[in-house]
Amino acid sequence: MSIVAVGSVAFDSIETPIGKVERTIGGSATYFALAASYFLPVNLVAVVGEDFSNDDRNVLREKKIDLQGLSVVAGGKTFFWQGRYGQDPNDRETLLTELNVFEGFRPVLPEAYRKTDWLFLGNIDPEIQLEVIGQVEGRPLVGCDTMNF
Repeated sequence: MSIVAVGSVAFDSIETPIGKVERTIGGSATYFALAASYFLPVNLVAVVGEDFSNDDRNVLREKKIDLQGLSVVAGGKTFFWQGRYGQDPNDRETLLTELNVFEGFRPVLPEAYRKTDWLFLGNIDPEIQLEVIGQVEGRPLVGCDTMNF
C-alpha cells in the first residue's frame, strides 16, 4: 500500500528570527512526501528544472520516495520561493516567488500510480487537482493543500 503525492518540489530560502537558510529543498509535495515516508511508501508526481541535482533527488530517494513521476525539464529552473517568518510561525511574508517550470505543470500520473487508496494534492490550482483525481482508478481518500485558494 502506498500514497501518491502531487504538487510542488521547490527550492526555498527562508529567514526566521533565529536563522536563515538558502535554497533548501522545499515545496508542498516535498514536505508531505518526506513526512508520509515514515508511515508508508510514497509515489511523487512533480516537476523540476535541471538545476535539481542528483544530490537533491537523493534526499528523497533516501526516504524510499519513488520518483518515477518526477519530471525534469531540460534547460528549466526549479520553482523558487523566498520568505520570512516572524516570531509567530503563522506570520509569513513572501519576498519572492519564481514559478519557473512549475508554471506549466500539468501532472500526469504514471500508470503504476493510478491504483492508489490515498492521494495527496499539494498547493496547486483546484482545477488541476480535479484533473489529477480524474486520473486515479477507484475512489481513494483525497487530502488537499488549499493554501492561497
